[in-house]
Amino acid sequence: MSSQTFSSSDVLIVGAGPSGLTLAHELLRRGIRPRIIDKIAEPSQNTKALGVMARTLELLTPSGIAGELVERGVRVPAFSIYSEGRQLASFDFSRRIDSAYPYVLMAPQVMTEAILTEHVFGLGGEIERGIELVGLEQRADGVEAVLRHADGGEEHVRTRWLAGCDGAHSVVRHLVGATFVGKTFEQSFATGNVRMHWDIPSDQAFARLNHGSFIAYFPMPDGQHRFIIAYKPGEEPQGEITMDEIQRAIDACGPEGARASDPTWLARYQINQRKVDRYVWQHVVLVGDAAHIHSPIGGQGMNTGIQDAFNLAWKLALIVQGHAPARLLESYASERSEVGRQLLQGTGRLTRLALMHNPLATATRDTIMPRVTRLRMTQEVFTSTASELAVSYRHGPLASEYRDEKIKPSYSQLKVGDRAPDGLLRVGSEGAPARLYELLTGTKHALLIFARRDSEAQRDLQSTLSGWQEVLDVYPILRSQPDGDGGQAYYDPDGSLARRYGIAEEGLVLVRPDGYLSLRSQPIAVEPLQRYLCAHFLPTAYVVR
Repeated sequence: MSSQTFSSSDVLIVGAGPSGLTLAHELLRRGIRPRIIDKIAEPSQNTKALGVMARTLELLTPSGIAGELVERGVRVPAFSIYSEGRQLASFDFSRRIDSAYPYVLMAPQVMTEAILTEHVFGLGGEIERGIELVGLEQRADGVEAVLRHADGGEEHVRTRWLAGCDGAHSVVRHLVGATFVGKTFEQSFATGNVRMHWDIPSDQAFARLNHGSFIAYFPMPDGQHRFIIAYKPGEEPQGEITMDEIQRAIDACGPEGARASDPTWLARYQINQRKVDRYVWQHVVLVGDAAHIHSPIGGQGMNTGIQDAFNLAWKLALIVQGHAPARLLESYASERSEVGRQLLQGTGRLTRLALMHNPLATATRDTIMPRVTRLRMTQEVFTSTASELAVSYRHGPLASEYRDEKIKPSYSQLKVGDRAPDGLLRVGSEGAPARLYELLTGTKHALLIFARRDSEAQRDLQSTLSGWQEVLDVYPILRSQPDGDGGQAYYDPDGSLARRYGIAEEGLVLVRPDGYLSLRSQPIAVEPLQRYLCAHFLPTAYVVR
């Protein structure tokens, strides 16, 4: 190319890893064609992240990506922890989490990226590789970015929004001057992919501790296992990782008689726990590892980055299309910053618990932990947190609830801001069963109207919602069938779905495009809904499903 060229774009995504690919895919689903660049000439073949959690799979279901991952990955139903050969805990995802994916899916990052890339291409997207961001300047209406191509030529790009999805060593983060606050753990780690020789079932994942030493094993789709070794401070080997080093760690921690061979990828690293002070810098947004990095213990990193992208995509799309004001991105910053804070706090605690090496502390841990982890509450908290089903925006700026004082409060544990649960309903006069999640596959908000029957009040509500076509779809869910054939209406005959959503009699529930409750109103009332929509979005037109 010439030494200097000029171009423009609504959205420029820097980084074609899982976060950047997810953001690109979700924008393409909404009719926005972002430009996505990556400085690496070819996709990395290192497996890196491995576990895909239930909440991530739920979000990837409507596009078909989850199905492809599940078909090619390894389902791990539980995770166990041993110390000196004695089991301290076993967390059973298959029994404890309410999801269509009651397991941790072991799918290497290279596989996840390949599937995401195929879907980006399938929607007409492109990935430009060998292009590096070298400068940016904020302007009143966007960003001017300077890109360097592989041939040394420079390109100046005017973009309304720039998303930094360029990983732990983010250039975008550096260019905006974001502070990356945190610390580095004193322990050193080794990781890699090897073939394990033992008689343990191929779907088992577990960690083994021994006086401050630690090794964990995770099955992979190709018959190999990912291992993670943690060393006591000052005891880590130097230089390249050898098979003798790996075998010594296995012999020290167990299981007894296990042997490793045929390594395909090996690496050393230290754990950093860091988070930016701000996620949004005028027209620049930080996503995934560019905004937060943490201990791999818990397997949350790639999942949190993908979920950052889902949170951001629908908001950014509405802004670009003129259906929401730019201030909507403030909710991305506040919601995902709090998730990042909790993530660092939780993974930090787990890491310190696993790596403690003081004899008195480890003896106390090994005595108390089996008793505590057998409790149902502990099991449910751990599995729902690890699977990321417990992520909630209850205290975020988009969570709102209205209840008439005449209506008794619901005793449902589901709060506005929580993940919208699945449930059964019936479709049409024949009563064919369906799952609610089968309806919630679009790119807009879903307004669920729980009513006893097809009433005049419900129809009045629908007629007053003109102007919101690009923001929401409407789904009346009735207790009883109206006179006539009922068409393609949806029914909740015993009210179980309504009760699951905390609706005692009649009411409204607004579900965000990323699957979280944003508004609940009891009874069915126009004013709180209109007030909510006008506070956060800009009206267009509207269609009843």
